[in-house]
Amino acid sequence: MKQNTSNLLAIAPDVGVKRPIDPFAQIVGTLRRIKSKQAKLSQERKDGEAVLKAALVAAGATVGTVNGVPVVSFASSVRVALDQSLLKEARPDVFEEFSDVSEVWTFRLLAA
Repeated sequence: MKQNTSNLLAIAPDVGVKRPIDPFAQIVGTLRRIKSKQAKLSQERKDGEAVLKAALVAAGATVGTVNGVPVVSFASSVRVALDQSLLKEARPDVFEEFSDVSEVWTFRLLAA
């Protein structure tokens, strides 16, 4: 197993170490509002896409037009994916050899 250290940040405080960021409270509030708006917009987008997909499927079409101009498409494609769980079970040696371990930092807005 190889370890990817090229993307590591400078040494950071241990998980759980707290630091007041009161001067940035306005930014935290802004991020909360943005996150809420994003969730609503994401749902609105999904709903709109579902309507358009259904209309295309019902018409047996893959391209939708407005005033004769193509504006949306909905087509199938083939995706090949590696089943990591199955590989790990069947060939743990290969899984281990090609595994890449790297540190990942995750930013979360915590509940107030």
